[in-house]
Amino acid sequence: MPVRDGLLESVPLFASVPGQPRASQGLPLRILRHWQQPAVQRLALLWILNLLVCIVFGLLVVQWQWFAISMHFGGTDLHVTVYPPMILCLLWVMWFGVIWGAIPAYLSTFVLALYSGMPLQWALLFGLADPLGLLVIGTVYRAIQMPVVLNTASQWLFFMAICFIASVFSATGSFVWSHTSQLGDAGLFGIWQGWWLGGFLQASLINGPIMALASPAVLRWRMQHFPQPQIRLMEKWRLLLTSALGVLGVLGFLWLSLFFSTGSLRISQPNSLADWQHLALVTRESTIAVYWVMTVLFLAMVFLGYRFFLHWTHELERAAAKTAAERDIALRRQAEAEAARADMELLNQELAIRMVEVESLQFQLQEQATRDPLTYLYNRRYLHETLPIELQRAQRQQYSVCVVMIDLDFFKAVNDRHGHAVGDAVLVTLAGVLRTGLRAVDFSARYGGEEFCLVLADIDLVMAQQCVEQLQRCYASQHIRGVGGDLTGLTFSAGIACCPLHGADEKSLLRAADRALYKAKADGRNCIRLAPDGLLDAEMDTLA
Repeated sequence: MPVRDGLLESVPLFASVPGQPRASQGLPLRILRHWQQPAVQRLALLWILNLLVCIVFGLLVVQWQWFAISMHFGGTDLHVTVYPPMILCLLWVMWFGVIWGAIPAYLSTFVLALYSGMPLQWALLFGLADPLGLLVIGTVYRAIQMPVVLNTASQWLFFMAICFIASVFSATGSFVWSHTSQLGDAGLFGIWQGWWLGGFLQASLINGPIMALASPAVLRWRMQHFPQPQIRLMEKWRLLLTSALGVLGVLGFLWLSLFFSTGSLRISQPNSLADWQHLALVTRESTIAVYWVMTVLFLAMVFLGYRFFLHWTHELERAAAKTAAERDIALRRQAEAEAARADMELLNQELAIRMVEVESLQFQLQEQATRDPLTYLYNRRYLHETLPIELQRAQRQQYSVCVVMIDLDFFKAVNDRHGHAVGDAVLVTLAGVLRTGLRAVDFSARYGGEEFCLVLADIDLVMAQQCVEQLQRCYASQHIRGVGGDLTGLTFSAGIACCPLHGADEKSLLRAADRALYKAKADGRNCIRLAPDGLLDAEMDTLA
């Protein structure tokens, strides 16, 4: 089955010329409302002309008595009715739809009945006979989507079979004709046989060749001017109805054949040899006729049954192929969705890795922005950003904060004597002492050069002094390998200020601690001094 854009295309049961519509695609009669279009005008004029011609030919059939014409064929007397309107109406049904042929067929039969003297109510009923047969043909063709271009033997056989059944259905009008004309059983048999046999012969010998030759051109013209939408197969109930009509037609034909044959076998004089000879002859002819007709009807039904079987088999195969295609599409989409999900998970993992890398880079940038590259202690920028926050927290929670300013003793002499590398080692050593000697709530920062600043939270001056003394002892125990030998006896001076005792803001605390540091340096270094209470700025300036 061909698949396009993931959807199964509907493949017809019978091959036909590409681009040509089928008989089931009847044109709606409402297109005549578009009278301004030239194609509609031509179609309407042809249809009206066909209607008038059908009426005229119907009158000629009555006038020239073209019905129940007796013929001798194969040792059997047959009756044939010639009815030209059905030739034209059948072409309209096959090319344009049932309604286009049913209306002329009804009107011609109705006018014929009135012309022959049939009462109005019976004429209205009589006119439905031929449209009934046309409806059977149109319904069956629509049911199985049979093309109207007779290109193959199977299409010819199908057309002849369905025309035979339709002719039997149309022949029901013979009952009305015989009743209103007061014909006997023999006359009724001739009218009935002539009706269906003449219709079948007309369709097979005249309509068939015309359709085979003219259908391609007519359908191309129709497709050009009246394009049709996509074909839809007939519903199941209509297919079943079509099959039921065929079976009823066969049963009705068999019953009527027996009924009419029995009626024609009556004799008026039982002792007359001539009547018995006539009875035997009629019986023989009727039996032969019924035999041949039943043979044709049986073959037609077998052929139709075979076609219906192929049609349903095709429908099942098409449904199975469509289901398989939809399943394949669903599986492919599921596989695509799983692949997309896997790709998304991979992307999410890569994104998570990139986010970790970005966060790491951000952290590194933050560390570079807030850390001293040599000692890896916080720098002066971090001190100025964090100390005000810590002081605000201390004021809210009512605890004291001590700020310690540290300056390495004789650091310039170390650089001059041992070099800057040893000087850097001295700075790194003090940074290590500060990192290991402070609490987690405390932090240290390199304030600049050989100066450092400690921020001790929730501690008083006495405890702060004890902490700094411990740091001095630890720093003094360090040994640094230099060019001229190990460098020992490292010392630093420190000044301590406390919030809120010596100030409530960053600036005042740093200034108090710095002046206390100057006091420690002035007192001989390697000592700790506390910022005095109420110390005047002038006195501090003098000490400096």
